[in-house]
Amino acid sequence: MMSLSNEDLLAELKRRLESGEIAPAQLQAELPVPQDTEAAGEENSDLLEAQQAEESAQTLSHFQTFSLTRLLYVVGGLLVILGIVYFMSQLWDGMNTPMRILITLGMGLVFASVGSVFLILEPERDIGNVFHAIGGCLVPGGALVTLDELVPGVSTTGPVALTMGLVFVFYLALVLYHQRVVVNFFAFASGTAFIYLLSDSLMPAAGADYYAYLTMVLGLSYVLYGIAFTGGWNDRLLPVLYFFGPLGFYGAAFSRVANTRVMEILFPFLAFGGLALSVLLLKSRVALVLSTLAVIGYIIYLTTEYFANSLGWPVALIFLGFIIIGLGYLSVNLNRRFL
Repeated sequence: MMSLSNEDLLAELKRRLESGEIAPAQLQAELPVPQDTEAAGEENSDLLEAQQAEESAQTLSHFQTFSLTRLLYVVGGLLVILGIVYFMSQLWDGMNTPMRILITLGMGLVFASVGSVFLILEPERDIGNVFHAIGGCLVPGGALVTLDELVPGVSTTGPVALTMGLVFVFYLALVLYHQRVVVNFFAFASGTAFIYLLSDSLMPAAGADYYAYLTMVLGLSYVLYGIAFTGGWNDRLLPVLYFFGPLGFYGAAFSRVANTRVMEILFPFLAFGGLALSVLLLKSRVALVLSTLAVIGYIIYLTTEYFANSLGWPVALIFLGFIIIGLGYLSVNLNRRFL
């Protein structure tokens, strides 16, 4: 009988395993058991611990390098912006119209273009975000400077709203192309400014009620946008959305509590609803804190509104203190349990 080589034996064994003629458990049972199993296990355990320690050290080193690099980017970007602003303030009166437009809007567009180039060539690095951040601080102001220089003496907010709308469209196009948080932040900022300016130009006689409800709608839209785009490239913007969204919503709603009976009744439902939403859906500590502060603010309002001039004022203060302590305890436990 012709003997088979090791390669032929292994190939035959593989074929029988794949066909099911030999079960993996049957093969495992036929293999010889090492004599020093315990020592081998200890050796493998030590090797695993060494590998984990090395991976942890590499991760820590990468995190420190990443944090230091980002810190340097932030400090450098701030210095560039401060230098440009100081430079413009010194030479502004001696500049003509083209120079003023070039040093504001033109320089902002140059920084934004360089940022886009870096985002395309080196998308894994943050250097493109830095240039876009610098450009984002210059482009809106530069657009307004361009409007003031080309159309002097503007007395209505219509042209200003149109200018800010163009800035919003510019950053919206960058968001659709790059899908980066830094350009999305400036899209939100310019878009929000555009909505307020457009409202003022279309309804110059609108009162405080209108702008309060408009702010509530914008705050809610921030939160809904964050919910819709959770789990993607936009996650780093969520803390900003979950801060300014509830802040604007509750701030505007609370400003109407003393003036509108309906809002006085609805506010506690909105506050406690936001408290539950921040824990169950948003998973945001920032939204949880703001919702808790909204509840506390409403309780303080009720206490001062209905008990300030009565003999029950000291008792109300005592109950108010215990309620605030209880809300603090509830907020801490919700944070520990769910967030």
